[in-house]
Amino acid sequence: MKGDLASWLWRAGALEGTPTGIAEPYAMEISGNWQGAARAWQSLGCPYEHAIVVGWYGGEPEQREALAIFARLGAGPAVEALRREMRCRGVRAVPRGQRSTTQLHPFGLTRREAQILALMRDGLRNAAIAKRLFLSTRTVDHHVSAILGKLGATSRTQAIEIAGRRAEAGA
Repeated sequence: MKGDLASWLWRAGALEGTPTGIAEPYAMEISGNWQGAARAWQSLGCPYEHAIVVGWYGGEPEQREALAIFARLGAGPAVEALRREMRCRGVRAVPRGQRSTTQLHPFGLTRREAQILALMRDGLRNAAIAKRLFLSTRTVDHHVSAILGKLGATSRTQAIEIAGRRAEAGA
């Protein structure tokens, strides 16, 4: 706790001197070695602390990495705070994150992807799906690729089977 408090005081510019008896990652950060602190947190298996450090001190690439870590951990307030900070720093195209409907879907599918998966289950091919939804076939191809990736499937058939098993288990 002492190290955590010290690091936040340091970040706020309210810490004079380096306290003794704190964990190494905190001491590294306070001494100005934030990259070493980030590596230490990562090696200790502390992704949240790692993301805090790289998000606070790093440039745009590190901040994007921190956003991804926070999102994966479900740390919504940290995601929003870092997004605000990135925008204040002038970062363009700050990732918006998933919509709540996408977050709630069991496979993380968007509304359109779920719609396309349902049409795949009905046996429609990409061209027929495109025609029905007034999309280009290429757009449907991209959605199908995203669906396969999110379901961890290597084929349309496998994706339909995975989604079907999930639906049966939930029923």
